[in-house]
Amino acid sequence: MLFRGKVSAEADKGVNDMISRQKLVIPTYEMDEAEKAPVFYDVRNHQGTRGNIYPIPMTDTFKNVKTDREYDAIRLENEFIRVTVLPQLGGRIYEGYDKKADYHFVYKNNVIKPALIGLCGAWISGGIEFNWPQHHRPTTFMPVDSWIEKGEDGSETAWMGEYEPIFGMKGMVGVTIWPGKAYVTVKTRLYNPTNAMQTFHWWANLAVHANQDYQLQFPPDVDYITYHYKDAVSPFPVVRGEFARADFGEGTDITWFKNIPSPASFFILNSDYNFMGGYDHGRKRGTVHVADHHVSVGKKFFTWGSREFGDVWHSNLTDEDGAYLEIMTGCYTDNQPDFSFMAPDETKTFEQTWYALSDMPGLKNAGKDGAVGFVHEGRSLEICFNVTAVHENARMKVVLKGETLVEEEVSLEPGKPVLRTFEVPEDMEEKEVSAFLYDEDGKELISYTYRAPFFENREKPVPHKPAREPKEIGSQEELYLEGLHLEQYRHVTLRAQDYYMEALHRDPGDSRCNNAMGLLMMRRGNCREALRFMERAVKRCMLRNPNPRDGEYCFNYAWALEENGQEEEAVRYYRKAAWNYGYKGAGLKQAAKLSVRRGDTGAARDCVREALTVNGESPELFFLQAFLLRKEGRTQEAEAVTGRMLGIDPMAYGSLGENWFLQGESGLERLQAVLGKRRMAWLVLMASYLELGAWEEVLKLGGKAPSDPMVYYDCAYAAAGLGKEEDAAAFLKKAGADPGDYCFPYTDMDKRVLEYAYSRGLDGGRSAYYLGCLYYGRDNREEGMRYWEEAVSREDGLYQAHRCLALALLEVCRDKTGARREMEKAFTLKRASSAGENSSPSPDGRYLLELMEIRKQCGVPVVKLLELLEEYPDLVYKREDLYHQQLVLYNEAGMPEKAAEFLKKRIFNPYEGGEGILVKAHILAYIQLGRRALREGKNKDAIAFLEKALEYPENYHEGRGVMAREAAVYYHMAKALEADGRGEEALAWYEKAAAYQTGRLDESDFYTACALRRLGKEREAAILYRQMLEGADALLEKEDRLPYFGGFVSNLPGEHDVRKANHMKAHPAKFYAYTGLGRKEEAEREKELAAYWGAELAWLSIIEEDGGNLGYEGI
Repeated sequence: MLFRGKVSAEADKGVNDMISRQKLVIPTYEMDEAEKAPVFYDVRNHQGTRGNIYPIPMTDTFKNVKTDREYDAIRLENEFIRVTVLPQLGGRIYEGYDKKADYHFVYKNNVIKPALIGLCGAWISGGIEFNWPQHHRPTTFMPVDSWIEKGEDGSETAWMGEYEPIFGMKGMVGVTIWPGKAYVTVKTRLYNPTNAMQTFHWWANLAVHANQDYQLQFPPDVDYITYHYKDAVSPFPVVRGEFARADFGEGTDITWFKNIPSPASFFILNSDYNFMGGYDHGRKRGTVHVADHHVSVGKKFFTWGSREFGDVWHSNLTDEDGAYLEIMTGCYTDNQPDFSFMAPDETKTFEQTWYALSDMPGLKNAGKDGAVGFVHEGRSLEICFNVTAVHENARMKVVLKGETLVEEEVSLEPGKPVLRTFEVPEDMEEKEVSAFLYDEDGKELISYTYRAPFFENREKPVPHKPAREPKEIGSQEELYLEGLHLEQYRHVTLRAQDYYMEALHRDPGDSRCNNAMGLLMMRRGNCREALRFMERAVKRCMLRNPNPRDGEYCFNYAWALEENGQEEEAVRYYRKAAWNYGYKGAGLKQAAKLSVRRGDTGAARDCVREALTVNGESPELFFLQAFLLRKEGRTQEAEAVTGRMLGIDPMAYGSLGENWFLQGESGLERLQAVLGKRRMAWLVLMASYLELGAWEEVLKLGGKAPSDPMVYYDCAYAAAGLGKEEDAAAFLKKAGADPGDYCFPYTDMDKRVLEYAYSRGLDGGRSAYYLGCLYYGRDNREEGMRYWEEAVSREDGLYQAHRCLALALLEVCRDKTGARREMEKAFTLKRASSAGENSSPSPDGRYLLELMEIRKQCGVPVVKLLELLEEYPDLVYKREDLYHQQLVLYNEAGMPEKAAEFLKKRIFNPYEGGEGILVKAHILAYIQLGRRALREGKNKDAIAFLEKALEYPENYHEGRGVMAREAAVYYHMAKALEADGRGEEALAWYEKAAAYQTGRLDESDFYTACALRRLGKEREAAILYRQMLEGADALLEKEDRLPYFGGFVSNLPGEHDVRKANHMKAHPAKFYAYTGLGRKEEAEREKELAAYWGAELAWLSIIEEDGGNLGYEGI
């Protein structure tokens, strides 16, 4: 069936099944293809955590063309609700519509209109997005597995899931509806198949339609809120002063969308209620989420704000569907960042439910069966009950001050609540009201009784404190815990290793820090170094006897032994780890795999049977059990085991593989239906068999898998395992001939397979290049560089390796000369490689960007950089980052007329966190034009240019923020008006500039101080200049550290250098301050240092050019 994005009422009639696969046509703003080259980030800040994305490609270039696109959708529908999910877009819930209430309780976006908000670029608004293992979900814009299931209880479920690529964990959701129920429930199952203790969070991101009548409904016991990283705390619901990067003045009720001026996130700190919701007072409709508050501890809402800035972001993300709020609920997490641990072979399961509310302005409590709320004004008490199923003979009861106010039989159904208004004493308090609703059998559906605010009788929360430097921490335990916290929260700039190693410097045998360092080394693929640390950890924990309380150290030691080829000893320590319940399942699972590889199937079978007593729903254990039974010829038992697992997880790869080998063609059809043509999915399954030495199965899977170099490498490894060296060689040569687009190896099995290929040397430099990517992507920078150097020596023309080597030389070695040499080669080779595809050779846009940036850092003049970009206008136009760089260069070269013209010719797509970057170039261009006009005596032209500087053209897709940096424009406008004889108007602009301090250590604060001086406020101006000096000195004092909650949002090579970034910010700031203070020699020195560190100099040149003519002759 084919249906459009907007479904007519007629299309709904005659629906027989509650669930079906359908084709959905949605107008879509298409993204360009994802980056073919690997992208490595080190200290990129994304939502408060480290934003590295390897091994996922970046999707960040736009076509800016809307077309009708067909999506595979799954629709679930009953008599009350309609829910649509999109497996092609991360498995999100696209639509949630309540038929009785005639309300989209989930924001439905009738276009797919991506913006640069996701970890890997493209992200869309609307629906319910499932964010894991971090935010925004790495694969949010990518297809996932899907399967439809009908339950014995009449329920129908759309299962969607994936093995996420960064950490190798498995996550899946079952979107479920039931006959006769007006709610949708999402059953989530997370599983860690890896040997490493992993961290994750889970945020279900519900979008709801927002307007001036929309109000958030946090639980009634919430009395404090916090911000990202808990770096600020405020009472709730009225927030005062500055909070969440906004000013709420004397006091603002932030539950109302209309009261929030700018982008803001608010997190609760705790609640004993199971719900969170929102309500549209105009439509008298709302949405509520229900989940166990012991697991779903996170409750957050986000808005772009209800002013111009937010309006523009909403229009960036939809065409006609308007503003939205995100009502987010976190499981095993209460903040962003905030991560919980998941042990090897651990499974976590939980449920979340959403439904629509009607006539419920004062929501007090909600559960799966219903909701209750009331509003008390004067002597009036209005109470409302909602239900999620039909209850014709329910009973409601309202109690006031311990006395029953009313008890009566009522009839309710979804969309038709019970509303009652009562007269109550004037002195009544809300906490004296209790309300209850019971079904026909007397079972409580929902109730409310007052609970005190959560922190009323507890210690009040305080903001999170930044980490101290390792040497400042006194105790071993705190050093370990600080390092663990930085790892757990994936801190952007600080590294756990520094804390662990400080502890080991004090006590080389510390078991905790040796174990932690060993794990870090294993994550980096440095198994030999890991073994050394793990050995020390085990030795210390067995200091008094051979039976440690915790099996983790033995397990990790066994893992290191296995990766170092010491399999017999590894089995011994895996089995030892299993003495402890926490590592029994994982230890026995790994021992079983090694036993299979060594041919001891009896031992493997015993291990699996015992391990299943710990995790009876482990996909890997069921896979192993079915595999062993099939190998022993016990096919009926194997089929039963596979069937049981697919009943628990219908998309369990290993069981799907076994199902094929057991069932033949029908099993293959199901396998292909789930895995589709996603290369990563097939590689995960092939790795499961490679681990067991099941070479024949690997080759069979390889014959069905999509084309990919790693598929060929896996097959080569399997063929070699069978002794078929000629076949192995053929596979290796095939891998070497593949262009390698989107081939980003990352796992331990990838490493093992590629090391084999590297040793054979039959694929040119490809395996060396891929190993370089693997190690570099896993933070083993030196090893990555070593392999890239080997790759370019083995194969002429391997432009990919030259490019990666250039970036590494720049970012790791700070060798600009070497980086330029390698990047010039990469660019030339890449350009030449495209000659066969097109009539004329053309480089890749990313290669052009990186070459330009490296040349810039090597001191190539601005004019020469412009010549490079102007040679490739189509590529520059396609990539916004390149286009923006050309804008910057025009401003730096003193060509503002070209910059202004350039700004008109493109549709821009800002990225979240990068707002203001384009506007900064816009302001600089028009200020330069205005200054030029002033010099020529064209005062009215100057004023017109400065008015333009304050405009935000529609093609920018950016609105004015409440903290826009515009003091420089105000100041220049005042000067232009003065020159035009309009002194009174000029004074108003000086006052506006003087009131605009941002504390950002940039030209905006400089001009604020200048305005203060023009108004005769010399002391205030001097204080501001000196504050700029103090701020700059603070940056230089700790030049190798960024602010604890800071990081980079840029994607330019070389711009993730912390030391360089601090100098690039500090020296211009000191120049501005010294200039304002009249200390010209010091200012000149700071300008030279700013140039040395690569800062943009246009503003410095402007201010220097003016000398003493703008009112800063010195204080």
